[in-house]
Amino acid sequence: MVEYLKDFGTGFAYIITEMAPYLMLGFVFAGILHLLFPKSKVRKYMGKNSFRSTLNASVLGVPLPLCSCGVIPTGISFYKHGASKSSTISFLISTPQTGVDSIFVTYSLLGLPFAIIRPIVAFITGIFGGFVTRSLDKDKD
Repeated sequence: MVEYLKDFGTGFAYIITEMAPYLMLGFVFAGILHLLFPKSKVRKYMGKNSFRSTLNASVLGVPLPLCSCGVIPTGISFYKHGASKSSTISFLISTPQTGVDSIFVTYSLLGLPFAIIRPIVAFITGIFGGFVTRSLDKDKD
């Protein structure tokens, strides 16, 4: 039992140290976006519970180089600044799928057609996720 707890603690510390730089990158991006996109702009482009807000969030999310760890603080920041639930979900879905490194890996392993299709699919799945969220949301913020 003691050996198990020791292994668990070591593994947990390893995962935390591996994730920490990416979480910090997410906080840096959230800070930059906080400066570039004041609350009024976030509410204007992503605040309504509409298809347009979902589309705007997906368009913003696809080119950002954030991983799945770094996108969480950025998405929370958008939501706290007035983005709707559907646009926040759209952003959270579309962003981590299109990291530059993963696009290059896709290109090297699967070729150019898949490297081109991948950001398109990220965009479409982001919009779909926002649409489903908007459809199922009871609060309709």
